[in-house]
Amino acid sequence: MLRWTKDIFRWIRPHHVIESVKNPKRALRELKYRYTFSSKQRFIADILSLPKGQVLEVFDEVHRSNFLFDLNSQIREHPPQSGRGAMGDEAELLYVCFRLTRPALVVETGVGAGLSTAYILKALEKNNYGLLYSVDFYKDGEQCGWIVSDHLKKRWKLTKGLSNQVLDPLLSQLGPIDAFIHDSGHSYENMMMEFQTIWPYLKNGGVFMAHDVGRNDALFDFLKEVQFSWRSVRTYNVLAGFQKISRSYGIL
Repeated sequence: MLRWTKDIFRWIRPHHVIESVKNPKRALRELKYRYTFSSKQRFIADILSLPKGQVLEVFDEVHRSNFLFDLNSQIREHPPQSGRGAMGDEAELLYVCFRLTRPALVVETGVGAGLSTAYILKALEKNNYGLLYSVDFYKDGEQCGWIVSDHLKKRWKLTKGLSNQVLDPLLSQLGPIDAFIHDSGHSYENMMMEFQTIWPYLKNGGVFMAHDVGRNDALFDFLKEVQFSWRSVRTYNVLAGFQKISRSYGIL
């Protein structure tokens, strides 16, 4: 709590005070969002309730991997027209998380260039276990997931379409899943729709992650709707994550 208080005072500027007077509800939510900020290692350790030493071992695995280093190099070298963007620095958190949790079924919305997809698939390959189901709407001829190596694709199932049309049918087919990552359209409406759709299918103890959560109030409102404590959420940059531990809202 003391660390958080010091961070808040370093962060607050005069214009924040002015904005808080104009919109106190939004200011309170911004403070709650800032409260969840953490390092990469603490992000994983906190949401999975694991010792930091165990988490650090897997981060070391990432840093020793030429494969994962090469992925980031390819993203930096390719021009924008070679594929839509990439998650960036947060992607290695997905690898570490899924190496530690060993999920059987992972669902992600939004692929783009496929950096986060490749990190997830590499973790599943290393585990020798699990499948990734991705949903993305892309134009014919667009190189969705261009960075994903062919040898990783045996654990990957890509569904083309808008998530509001294909996500629920996919989940109905899959049944209970172990993890969900949102990184598709970041409008309030789309994020709420995906969160509400995925929640009943996410197992108790499953991992929930969402990218660009600071763009709107969707995650705040959704967690209030399902009566899930914001204190369980952690954020690194603009990636939020938590483990679903609850007895409400149709948990499997």
